[in-house]
Amino acid sequence: MDERAADPPADASSHGDGRCPRCGAAHDPSRPCDATPPPAPARFIDTLSRGHDPRGLVPAPAAAAYAPAPGAPRYRYVATRPMVWPRARGERMRSTWRSVLGFILAAVATAALIACLAVAGVSITDLAKDGNDTRASLLATAIAAAIGAVAVLLMHRAARTYTKAVLAVLAVTLVTGGLAMLVAAPIVRQMNTPELAEYRGFAALTWFGAVITAAGLALGAACVRWSMARRARRRIERWARYAGAAYGVMLTLSGMLTLLGMLSLIGGDAYFDGEGNELSVVEQTVLFTAMVVLALVPGVLLVYHLISASMGEGSGAFRAPVALVAVAAFVVVLGLGHVNMEKDSPVALQMPPLHILAGALPGVAYVALAARGGWARGVPVRGVSWRQVGLAIAVSTGVATMIAIYVESIGALYAVALLLVHNGAFATAENSDDVFNAIADANLILTNNEQFVAGFVTAAVLAPLSEEFGKSLAVRFTMPRAATRAQVFLLGAAAGAGFGMLESQLYGLDGISEDLADWWQIMLLRGGSTSLHVICSGLAGLAWWYWSIGRKHRVALALFGAAVAIHAGWNGFFTVLDSRIFGLDGLEDRTTEIIAYAVVAVASVTMILAIPLIARRLREPAPPPPEGTPLGAMAPWLG
Repeated sequence: MDERAADPPADASSHGDGRCPRCGAAHDPSRPCDATPPPAPARFIDTLSRGHDPRGLVPAPAAAAYAPAPGAPRYRYVATRPMVWPRARGERMRSTWRSVLGFILAAVATAALIACLAVAGVSITDLAKDGNDTRASLLATAIAAAIGAVAVLLMHRAARTYTKAVLAVLAVTLVTGGLAMLVAAPIVRQMNTPELAEYRGFAALTWFGAVITAAGLALGAACVRWSMARRARRRIERWARYAGAAYGVMLTLSGMLTLLGMLSLIGGDAYFDGEGNELSVVEQTVLFTAMVVLALVPGVLLVYHLISASMGEGSGAFRAPVALVAVAAFVVVLGLGHVNMEKDSPVALQMPPLHILAGALPGVAYVALAARGGWARGVPVRGVSWRQVGLAIAVSTGVATMIAIYVESIGALYAVALLLVHNGAFATAENSDDVFNAIADANLILTNNEQFVAGFVTAAVLAPLSEEFGKSLAVRFTMPRAATRAQVFLLGAAAGAGFGMLESQLYGLDGISEDLADWWQIMLLRGGSTSLHVICSGLAGLAWWYWSIGRKHRVALALFGAAVAIHAGWNGFFTVLDSRIFGLDGLEDRTTEIIAYAVVAVASVTMILAIPLIARRLREPAPPPPEGTPLGAMAPWLG
């Protein structure tokens, strides 16, 4: 196309009525037009420049839209070269291929990093072997660390967001492995085996364990700092949908496979508990029900809500039920279950729905109290969607439980191992099998007081910290940017109710393993303990509000500390009661049971009454919904 400037003829008219095609006004054709039309509107130019109109479907702006500018210099039309659309298409293809190749490179670098960690772990372990070349092991460890660092740099070059996620997992791995080395060091020092260099192994595991633990903590702190940046938060919000949906699919498939496993009950397959006792059909049914709920409930919620959010679908406003209705339904369910369990031949088919409802209805009542502030009346909290409540439950049951199980299992193992070292249990160990056998027989080696210490550290220290942190993440992920305290407390109550429901499913199985007639008592006890999770999760959610929105960090730390302290006090009391120390070993089992039920009753009633009081105290006018969102309280990453 000719790019030379050219003036249109002065008498040219596209209107057929003598009006000038340049300014749109009627004037003498012999007089030149001095109007200088401005460039095309920005929207039109941007539309063409971004490649959204390859066929010329967007019309050019009319010349009459521009007012003449008296005294402006003579305007000359300049024909422009049209956009080459195949070139733009080629750029998009190259960008796509670059992204694909970047993720492939990141995956290869991840595999190399895992291999380097394995080589480094083996090399450090070889330092404890007698007659092994120390220089070769140290050289292999250094080379593996260098190659791992190069792999991380390549990974960061290829996919930065993916790299930060991998580094977060690496931080957890390093802390876990470093603590494992610190625990294994005194075990190696105590073992008296000819194949081991006890002192050298002790020194190597101690030094490497300290360095690796410090590196993991530093890397974890760096990941937290990266995640707090505004740009990083936007990327995390975008990728959280995909990661959460993938995790939900995995949980859903696991739950469906477990549900299919219930068909084995028809064939009369026998299952046994940890002590070798055969479980009845009712016990097997409740066991499979708890396992299905553990995976299927959070999986379905994550898949449905995150995929619908990614597709841009909205969510309706949360309508809180009436608490008294949930309480009445809970009483009916307990009655039906008790009648069935007292039969000579209980009907197993009735127990799955009754067991699920008995675990879920108390949480429903507590969420209703947190939303309405009353048992039957009250204005519900507005600005919260079903998607937020559903995801709070899903994250609490699907993520917080996994965090708690991991931390408590690792912590209990390390505590028991150190107590066994204190008793000299590994003095006769000759290999790793002897070490694990000693740990498995810890209940026979450790004294009652030592077992109490291990249980107290796990139940009263690690469990409150890990569980409250995990449940508070459910509130943080679903909390809107302009949330009120009442909304955050409601989301915390939903997270706690989901966690309590899951615990009720699992602990209810322990209750019926001794006597089927005790099922209703155990479920009533667990219904009361669910109020603990609701209160603590609500306080932890308020801690996030004061940290990120209220900007009162001391208040946030105090609220989180209060949640952990309440939970620790609850767990610590029952740990003391179960361990029978401090003179409690002389009490009869019936007396201990009465004490436990009395304490649960008093504490549960106190916390249940506190839920509506806190909810009414936190009420405040909700902010107006921002434009463009259906609810105004939707968190950005929820769509």
